[in-house]
Amino acid sequence: MSAPETSRLRRVSEAEHALATAQQAAEERAGGPRRSIDAILAGRRQANVTAPADLAGRQLRRRGRYGQAALLADQAALEERDADRANKARLASGMLKLLAERRPQLEFNFFGGNVSVGHEYFDAIFARLKTSGVSGVQQRTALATLGVITRYLGWQTYECTKTAAELADMLTMDAAHVTRTLQLLERVGAISRIKRGRTRVIAITPEGVYRGDMNRHAEAVDRYKSEVVPLRPRSPESTR
Repeated sequence: MSAPETSRLRRVSEAEHALATAQQAAEERAGGPRRSIDAILAGRRQANVTAPADLAGRQLRRRGRYGQAALLADQAALEERDADRANKARLASGMLKLLAERRPQLEFNFFGGNVSVGHEYFDAIFARLKTSGVSGVQQRTALATLGVITRYLGWQTYECTKTAAELADMLTMDAAHVTRTLQLLERVGAISRIKRGRTRVIAITPEGVYRGDMNRHAEAVDRYKSEVVPLRPRSPESTR
């Protein structure tokens, strides 16, 4: 082994020089800027290390939130003396940069949950409404109401999360009008209303519309048949 190097700043022992050499190698493996043995022994950063980027407000706003976070992580890595922590900061910065490049959602969210619709179910409801004897306006109102009911179907269940009063508010209809519309939908077998206390829960067959994990669809159908079907009004229109 060669004699220990004499530092320009001070004379060091062989052990100190070996530790500085090992730290230099570790920093290089971690992807950090190369520092001289003198700089490591003196406990300071190399003079030619890249200067921190401009952190002015305008510069930050142009980068977006994830871009700002990535920039700050980069600066922290440059100033970090621990090579392992500096490497982790750079990895975090890389992930944040990927997030910053992701295109923003334009307007609608198509990932709110799985929804399965039985076309035969809606075909049957259309046909029953046409022969129900009500006006075309009432038929269209019933279909619009049914659409809102299915929109707010509970997750992995057959119950609508909205009450009749909430539906009236959403559809800008008076309570009496909504009640008549729900009675029509119940009469043609589109929905069932389950009395619970002082309210009526609106239920819909999961064979027609289902929201949730398809692996649990059969459970929802069985539960609906055992809890709701025996309570459904029996009429020619509701015979399936």
